[in-house]
Amino acid sequence: MRQILLTMLIVGVANVLHAADSSVPKTAYKKNSAMELLFESRTEITKRTGKIYFFQRKPRIHPESVLGPDSFVDGAGTMCYGTVLRENGIFRMWYQAWPRDWKNGSNSSLIGYAESDDGLAWRKPKLGLVDYAGKGTDNNLVDIFGHSFTVFIDPDAPAGSRYRATMCIRGGGGYGYYTAHSADGLKWEYDQPVPQWKSSDVITSIYHPGQRRGIVALKVRPYPYVNGIPRRSIGIAELRDGRWSEAHSALLPDELADTDARSRGYPVGDYYGMGMMPAGSGTVGFLWQFRHSGMHGVNDVTLVYQAGRGEHWEHVPGRPDFISHADPSFGQGTVYTSSCPVTVGDEQWLYFTAYTRIHGWYINNKGRIDDKRMQTVIDEGLSRIGVARWPKWRLFGFRSDPKGSLTLKLDGVREPCRLLLNYECEQGGSVRISLEDVPGRTEKNSIPLTGSSLDAAATWIDGDVLAPRPKGQSVEATLHMDRASVYAYQVLPAG
Repeated sequence: MRQILLTMLIVGVANVLHAADSSVPKTAYKKNSAMELLFESRTEITKRTGKIYFFQRKPRIHPESVLGPDSFVDGAGTMCYGTVLRENGIFRMWYQAWPRDWKNGSNSSLIGYAESDDGLAWRKPKLGLVDYAGKGTDNNLVDIFGHSFTVFIDPDAPAGSRYRATMCIRGGGGYGYYTAHSADGLKWEYDQPVPQWKSSDVITSIYHPGQRRGIVALKVRPYPYVNGIPRRSIGIAELRDGRWSEAHSALLPDELADTDARSRGYPVGDYYGMGMMPAGSGTVGFLWQFRHSGMHGVNDVTLVYQAGRGEHWEHVPGRPDFISHADPSFGQGTVYTSSCPVTVGDEQWLYFTAYTRIHGWYINNKGRIDDKRMQTVIDEGLSRIGVARWPKWRLFGFRSDPKGSLTLKLDGVREPCRLLLNYECEQGGSVRISLEDVPGRTEKNSIPLTGSSLDAAATWIDGDVLAPRPKGQSVEATLHMDRASVYAYQVLPAG
């Protein structure tokens, strides 16, 4: 079995390298895992008045890397072209391990595994599963191979397939994107001997509990043409009821992508890959913006948003960088994110890879490996893994300066509920809430929300419970904001 797996290693890696404030109050409600983010184009926002503006936040980058090269199997670099999950209080990481003998890029499909109690100090357990390069099994490699290997837990799968994975390999059935399953995340089996999607290079996958499906983001091959140029772009597929769908085009680079690239000294801007985060009924994408000239360039990360399954992906207006390749002090060549963030207390953490060199640095202008440059990146340790942090659900939102209002149409209120808000106010600022056509639920009778909270309930003099409207009518809630920012909301049963 081991020999069969080894024959499935990817050959050729030329296309591979290619200020948050956490001091917020503790959450008051336990069932706030599915907040709806307030993206500018959401149709639930029916009215805006006054001086109110949409904005994006930046995360806080942990000052040091959390996982780096320190063994033969990952001595050339550690790359979170992978996943971090948190189970039973333990952080679990699957990452791309660049081995010390990574001389021509042919052995670029080793999957390392690490664990942590706090998400910052990591250990690499000796798994005893893979004998790499005849040096024995005293290493942390899982028993499957694949490029851009990402993992999610499928709650609807049988116990033996609880862990799902997607990856790119050159297998016996052809070069493409394959899928696999596992009972424990360490011992794996490929789902089938042929590719699920006949494309190649970068693929990420997550599970979306609100949509009850797995979501796959993959680089589309062959590259579609945009403005006469073949371009890297993002396709989307899904796993529903145990079946993988075909992939369809979702995000194509446009003229603004090229304009952003030119402003950074590169002629072309492509979309290299994308991490994702479930958020209520929607999904946030952490889009890898590849600004480049030929093979050489940098990745920066911007945010995109999809309000629901099958809906259009929208960029944050202006497309500001969420993570720039210049942000991490431990590697300013280019960045790649893991497949999804994890929740840590009142924060969300997104692990990412920082390279010491730009994409394709060791590739010459003829598209061939420069042996001296290759040895340089091996000796340096090409990549390390870091983490970006922000308060839960606070990626973007609306800010009033000084005053404005935002009206939300809340559908599906069929039982007594509470409206929770994720917000923060300046000194002297507040958020008051009124409900249209509901006696006593006026702005005047609203108890002002002040300070900062991840999930404070809208409250009035007579209480905080929203009664269902007759005949299933929607509830119109207006947020009256005074020097305040609102990021997300959630409607929860009052019981």
